[in-house]
Amino acid sequence: MSSPPHATPPGDTGTAPAPNRIPRDTGFQPVQSPSLQHCPLPPGIGLFLYLLLSLSPFFTALGCCPRPPEAKTFHLNPPLRSVADVVNAINANNQKIPTLWATLNYSATIKDNKGQTHSIVSDDGVLTYTRPDLFHLIGRKELVGTVFDLGANGREFWLKLIPGANIMYVGSFVELAKASGADVPIPIRPDLVAEVLGVGTFNENLLKPPFPVMRYDGATDSYVFLFARQGDYHFFPEKEIWYDRATLRPRRVMFYDYEGIPKLDARLSSDKLVQVPSRPQSEWPVVAADFKLFFPVDGNHMEFTLKDVRLFKEGPRSTRYPNSASFQMPDATDVRVEKVTGSNAQ
Repeated sequence: MSSPPHATPPGDTGTAPAPNRIPRDTGFQPVQSPSLQHCPLPPGIGLFLYLLLSLSPFFTALGCCPRPPEAKTFHLNPPLRSVADVVNAINANNQKIPTLWATLNYSATIKDNKGQTHSIVSDDGVLTYTRPDLFHLIGRKELVGTVFDLGANGREFWLKLIPGANIMYVGSFVELAKASGADVPIPIRPDLVAEVLGVGTFNENLLKPPFPVMRYDGATDSYVFLFARQGDYHFFPEKEIWYDRATLRPRRVMFYDYEGIPKLDARLSSDKLVQVPSRPQSEWPVVAADFKLFFPVDGNHMEFTLKDVRLFKEGPRSTRYPNSASFQMPDATDVRVEKVTGSNAQ
């Protein structure tokens, strides 16, 4: 006759050890911790650990002083100006800057189209600008020469990287207009850098595109202008500019693509007077001197600081800089040329 289920087999006293199972978490019961093996401690180590743990609060109190949390400032109901007043004040300053010449220090971290990262530092550079779309930034290094050349002349633009990369990106604004914003295959857009200078003027007709919309930002105490354009099936933000409420100086500039994805985030600071020989110093216009640019699509960084800032520079034989020759594309015989088109680099 067979034994009933779960009956104790013959000869089994019922005290056999249970099978050794691995603890599992059922979701309702605590997991059993595996048994630990006790290792004997060397003589005196127990007293040392006890003293160390007992004195740790004392050393912590000596080593750091707790700081109260920093309160975020929010400017509540400050005196605000109308859109027309803000626009007129900004134009009054920037209309005095039809041209710009400045020396600068420069640094950049750029990833090329092969995924290689290049760090460039220049201790001697020159920036030239002529409204509305002529821009040239040259970075030089002692004993090396030109290491960086970025520019646009209204028809074409370029970016030349010499140390390490030995490449020059070139393209036309006609092709650039066909591109979908963030897909432009160039590490740094010269036309965007030119706009970051913050010396452009508002159209007197605020109902013409790009349509400016002003709001007040209490967290940064700034007037924020969003410039919108009409796309094929929706309006999209082209750029935003933060102007300090008290000084009306630009502090941040952001550019977006057609889907609202940021292409460039620039921070501006350290305002500097622009030397104008024909005007008293009290009437000199002002520009930002420190620029920190970040291109989030590729992770590229660019910084430059303007030093000697003038409306123009006098050269030999009554020559003034910038002039038409200041915005010529550099020679490309010593580098590989990468053409920038609306779809991809060729």
